[in-house]
Amino acid sequence: MTKKILLAEDDEDNRDLVMFMLKRSGLDLELLQAENGKEAVELAVRHIPSLILMDMQMPVMDGFAAVKLIKANPVIQHIPIIAFTAQARAEDKTMTKAIGCVEHCTKPMDPEELTQLIRKYTNT
Repeated sequence: MTKKILLAEDDEDNRDLVMFMLKRSGLDLELLQAENGKEAVELAVRHIPSLILMDMQMPVMDGFAAVKLIKANPVIQHIPIIAFTAQARAEDKTMTKAIGCVEHCTKPMDPEELTQLIRKYTNT
C-alpha cells in the first residue's frame, strides 16, 4: 500500500529535488506538497500522511507554528515530523526537537540521509 508523505516547502526547486529523489529511491510513496505551514496543517488533517517533512522558514505560517498546531491536534499529533531546514546550528536542532520534531535534516539535503530517514519513519 502506498504511503503518503507531506512536504511543506516554499522553494519550488527544493520541492522538485525531493520529488526527484523519491522517484529515484524506488520507495512506494505518494508526495503531497504544501507551500506554507497553513497548507501543511490543512493537508495533514485531510490526508493523514505517514510522515511530514517541514521547512521551518516559510511565508503565511512558518514551520514552528505549523508543528505546534499539528502536535496539538489529537487526530494528527501522532505523525512524525522531520524538520527540513537550512538552519543547522545546535540550538536550531534543540528548538525543533523541543516543539516535537523527531529529526532535524539540514538543507542542502543529503539524498541518502533523507532516504534513510524516510525509510525509518515510514517503515518502507
